[in-house]
Amino acid sequence: MSRTINRFDAIYGLSGFSMNFGLERIKALMRYAGNPQDKLKTVHITGTNGKGSVSRFIYGILEEHGLNVGLYTSPHLVTFSERIVAGGEKISDSDLERLNNFFDKIISEKDDFKKLGAPSFFELTTAICFLYFFEKKVDVAVIEAGLGGRLDATNIIKKPLLSVITNISMDHKDILGGSLIKIALEKAAIIKRNSIAVCGDKKSKINDAVKNYALSLNVRYFASNCVKLLKNGNLYNYRGLNAEIKNIKLPNFASYQKYNLKLGLLSVEILCRYYKESLKLKLNDDSIRNGILKFKNEGRFEIIKYKNSDIILDGAHNPDGIKNLVISLRNFFKEKNFIIIFAVMKDKDYKTILRRLSVLGGDVIFSALNNERALDVNDLKKLSLQNRYFKKVFTADNVKDALETAVKNKKKDEAILVCGSLYLIGEFKKTVII
Repeated sequence: MSRTINRFDAIYGLSGFSMNFGLERIKALMRYAGNPQDKLKTVHITGTNGKGSVSRFIYGILEEHGLNVGLYTSPHLVTFSERIVAGGEKISDSDLERLNNFFDKIISEKDDFKKLGAPSFFELTTAICFLYFFEKKVDVAVIEAGLGGRLDATNIIKKPLLSVITNISMDHKDILGGSLIKIALEKAAIIKRNSIAVCGDKKSKINDAVKNYALSLNVRYFASNCVKLLKNGNLYNYRGLNAEIKNIKLPNFASYQKYNLKLGLLSVEILCRYYKESLKLKLNDDSIRNGILKFKNEGRFEIIKYKNSDIILDGAHNPDGIKNLVISLRNFFKEKNFIIIFAVMKDKDYKTILRRLSVLGGDVIFSALNNERALDVNDLKKLSLQNRYFKKVFTADNVKDALETAVKNKKKDEAILVCGSLYLIGEFKKTVII
């Protein structure tokens, strides 16, 4: 089952969402690699929405404080190397090929995998991430969970410095459970005994469920509602547990990012309070402001120009994500109208997503994707016409054709919105921007 570096993107395109839950395979991989994850100081992050943004806020602020920081996120949009960053640099092709070959040899030669089966794509990338961060001697590894928490490959972390749960909403119900509480407890399972945890969910029943779980493990627990992030003109002021930081500029215009920023700031403040000596970390206002200024999360309310048109790229792919996207669009673009390019995965609650997106009005173009999980454009068209969600409905065979249709039919006062899936954003960037 030998693979080269060039196979990573090919494998991802074909089976990037291969689900093979359980920790046996990742544990075996890491055992043969010397369990490097046990030698890392980690911040472990999960949640339904916002975990990528919170991860990047924490990463940027810690790096600006002078630490050597690793960042592991998923999925990637254009190239695999986006997933694994250390010291401000993406993993190189040569390092990725070397580590991939190292684990390939283990998988090929060890009998464990004849019984357990081959590791999934995500398990393999997680193994590479842990070993790479160990080699790079990172001071802190910021690790974003892939899906859920309890059985996610990243959950072999024995005791993180901090466990962070961003928020909980209905997504992946068939995997994580059919209620918010069940999903919350699946994600809360990244919290380890006698550690520290923080939750950013604003819903009291979710907060209570996570808190009770944390306290049962003798965990020091914080909720982001105990701190404030107040808007002051175009800037923000943070009032934390002990810190007060003024004149913070948030370089992303999405309304929902202020919640991710608040959770990121609280997380860093907790790290500074409880690991001041071991991390040699002292909270510095300028370092915080500068770290936030470097924040960049592609495909999340990313605004680009194309042929004199504004294009907004947002990977919102569940009902809560779409709701927050619509609020941000209305806040930032005021009365502007939109023509929408949309694609979605079959396992998503696409009926609710379309209904919430329909408040924007305008026309929609359903784009086919090079992904077997994508919902057929004709199914989307039929549903939209039945419910009269949009003024006009178009379909396109690919993202490039979808953009050409949007440009051709766009009215002078309209912007182009691309949303519904990070896979759509990735194909857009590959075929249109690059």
